[in-house]
Amino acid sequence: MVEKIDVRSNLHFHKNFQKRFEMLIGLDKEKENLLFGLRIILDKKGLEKWQKKHHKSGLPFLERFASRAPMVILSGDVGCGKTELALSVASPLSKLMCGETIRVFETPTDIRAGGYVGDISKRIVATFKDAKSKLKSGEYGILIIDEADDLATSREQMQAHHEDRAGVNVLIKEVDDLEREGGRIAVILITNRGNALDPAVKRRASLQIQFRRPDQDTITKLLQAVLEGVEYSDDDFEDLMEACMKKEPSYTSSDIIRKVGEKALIQSIKADRPLSIELVAKVIEETNPSPEFMQNE
Repeated sequence: MVEKIDVRSNLHFHKNFQKRFEMLIGLDKEKENLLFGLRIILDKKGLEKWQKKHHKSGLPFLERFASRAPMVILSGDVGCGKTELALSVASPLSKLMCGETIRVFETPTDIRAGGYVGDISKRIVATFKDAKSKLKSGEYGILIIDEADDLATSREQMQAHHEDRAGVNVLIKEVDDLEREGGRIAVILITNRGNALDPAVKRRASLQIQFRRPDQDTITKLLQAVLEGVEYSDDDFEDLMEACMKKEPSYTSSDIIRKVGEKALIQSIKADRPLSIELVAKVIEETNPSPEFMQNE
């Protein structure tokens, strides 16, 4: 018998998480798509209000549209903001849903632990059960499953073990059950290997969002965010951008904020000197981007 699963639970509607959401630079399209997708899944009251306003005699297709599996897939390279967006999206979503309480659940990192026959399936069931039990009356929930390819690897792959295939079946059933039970919990699957997910899982998703490495405009905004409050010339910034764009592969958003920005800031604090564009440029010269993770999608 598998041990009780403890799904971490947080209320993500206070200012800190709203600020984290707003600080995700260059993900405007991904933010908008995820917010709208989750709103369609969870905000049944809003859909009903829209229908009464625009289709007083009813709209049968809306019922079919709203009955899709409450699941979203976020896929793309490492460091592109998938997990941070998933963790912070409940705060602005709560505002869109007129202040409804949205509780965010994170699956344990050792959800595959055990290795015995039936363990993965039991742990998936226990995860969903625990999330449901922690959801109070009138609340909505988002269940985040990071590194989802560990649980939802394609059953067609030759190396897929029977236990893995059974786990995929159970995951699909649990997601389908959420919809039948009223759709008060939405599931976000996060993966760096979208091509490895089982086709049946991908077909069920109400929304799939592909994250890519930042383009030149986004890199400009990221570097400007790092250098806000620092004096520098246009020529110096152009040189900085040129150094960034020469990198192969290109930097991820996380690379620029954490590997470059935070490293330069730490060096400035240790040396008791102001942060400067020259120091950021030196860190860029010394810092390689994260390796690409092949998607084949």
